[in-house]
Amino acid sequence: MARKFLLYIFAVLMVSLCKSVLAGAGTYSIYEIQWTTDPNGNSPLEGQVIDCTGGIVTHKYGGSKPKLTIQDPNFPSGWGAIQVKDGLAGAPLFNKVAVGDRVTLSNMYVEEFRGNTTLQCLAGYDPNITVVSSGNRLPEAIVVRLDEIASPAQDLYGDWYVINHNAEKYEHTWLRVKNVTVTAIDLGKAKDNYVLWDSDNPDDPNFSCWASDYMNEDRSDNYHPYVYVGQHFCGVEGILEQYTKVSDGWDYYQLLTTRSEDFVVQQAADLDGDCDVDFVDFVIFAQHWLEEECNEPDWCSGADLTSDNPDGVVDIFDLSKFAQHWLEGK
Repeated sequence: MARKFLLYIFAVLMVSLCKSVLAGAGTYSIYEIQWTTDPNGNSPLEGQVIDCTGGIVTHKYGGSKPKLTIQDPNFPSGWGAIQVKDGLAGAPLFNKVAVGDRVTLSNMYVEEFRGNTTLQCLAGYDPNITVVSSGNRLPEAIVVRLDEIASPAQDLYGDWYVINHNAEKYEHTWLRVKNVTVTAIDLGKAKDNYVLWDSDNPDDPNFSCWASDYMNEDRSDNYHPYVYVGQHFCGVEGILEQYTKVSDGWDYYQLLTTRSEDFVVQQAADLDGDCDVDFVDFVIFAQHWLEEECNEPDWCSGADLTSDNPDGVVDIFDLSKFAQHWLEGK
């Protein structure tokens, strides 16, 4: 009798332990969902319904297929961002959150769509998003070299494919590229992509990437007004997205801008034109210190930094403005 009782107690404890383990096994960080060794970039959790510890909402894109971008600031080196698509009638979960909200997610379906790992809100699984806090600072954009998110190469059939998927770890992450020039437009599935080429490596095709403005709230037609062949930017920020449909001849990554502020056309206080503010710029500024009669178009080599409301003198007000931009662009 005592032996049966002990076996009963043991069975109850084992069931309880299993329930506890199974409950915890269904909760994953974005990193655990995104990280993969699959050469195609597919999540190891594809096809499963899971809970997610979430992160900070960095962008919302409405329309017929509302989607959120969420990034976990605990993983600043990659594999820390994901897209959430709200397929529910009226997009109630999409409308529930704002940019800057820190959220957790439950009962989300992990899907691979056009090369992107996404969390789908599907009615049959009772999905939910919980706002933990609001007004959080957004993660800083990761500065990357263009060869880290390189453009696709065109094959003999006119199709465009990336050489590898090394950029996979940056999927849906905020990135920044520096010192680039637009060299081509009208590319990609929707003819809305353009090429950003590294101005420091003008002869190396590996130092270029594709970008698109389809999510940019300030665009006109396919492109933002700043974008045209020959335009130089000190910096461009955006969210990296993949578009893959091999049957149609496409497999590429695109840097998606979201607003005018994502483009840095000219770095303020950059007096030597190299897209950063450093000691070289300070030397130029010092050469014009207390100089008067600064006139357009030069404005004392740009040292009259109040030239948006020109006073013609390089003085303490210009020095204060120069200091505000010290080491920007580095």
